[in-house]
Amino acid sequence: MILNPDEPDRLLRFEYDRNSHYEAEIGVTLALQALVPQSKLLNADHRMFQVVHLISEYAWCSMHHELCRVCAALDQDDFALASRLLDRTVELGEFPVHAVRLLQESFSQASFLSMRDLLMTNSTGLDSPGRRNLRRVCTAVWRAFEAALERHGISHRDLIEESGRLEGPTPSDRLAALAQARNGIHLLDCKSMEWNQLHLRLVRSHLGGHPAARRGDASEKPAEPLSMRGAPINALERLAEHSLFPGLWRSVDETYQRASRSAAEGDD
Repeated sequence: MILNPDEPDRLLRFEYDRNSHYEAEIGVTLALQALVPQSKLLNADHRMFQVVHLISEYAWCSMHHELCRVCAALDQDDFALASRLLDRTVELGEFPVHAVRLLQESFSQASFLSMRDLLMTNSTGLDSPGRRNLRRVCTAVWRAFEAALERHGISHRDLIEESGRLEGPTPSDRLAALAQARNGIHLLDCKSMEWNQLHLRLVRSHLGGHPAARRGDASEKPAEPLSMRGAPINALERLAEHSLFPGLWRSVDETYQRASRSAAEGDD
């Protein structure tokens, strides 16, 4: 099979499905068949636009798989395995982050706007199955993590203190492993927020809506950019701070508040 069969120069053709064991093992033939044929590309950047989104969806699918394993490991008190799998998930999260950064740095506004008018209606990233399923599985991970803490009588404060310990008695293996797992959850949420922030910057670069444009004389303010669904894109500003693990950040706030109260009482 040839991805660009209209290309007369054989050296420039992209050939695949050559019945190799490699292609059969990883399913690359089916994956390449998902790409828009060369003759139907909307413009020269359409190929990259589709590929980086597919890479992101594959990465989120793989992250979902690993996080399902994290849930099982936590339920079985295998906290060391849970930590290793969380580390792997964070690394997988680099793929969609790099993908959106690539679009930010090399995809022009003019090219995107010319292509956007030809995309299918409502082809919005808010319908991404990868992101949607990632949010759900992270809810399950947090539930399993908190259940493990309750089973072993360990608090978030214990984990925070252990993560910052530079000396003192050696903690139990269980406490140390759970503290490491909590750190993995923290890094995963930060990686997700990094993607959110980069995605917001990408949208502002291609559609507008940056806060700086809203300042000044009201008569000079541009119209609010709209998403593919026809909704104002400023909703992305709220999503940019969305957390996969809101309970994690509540524990951070509670620790700060306790430390502030203790400091105030000490001053008295």
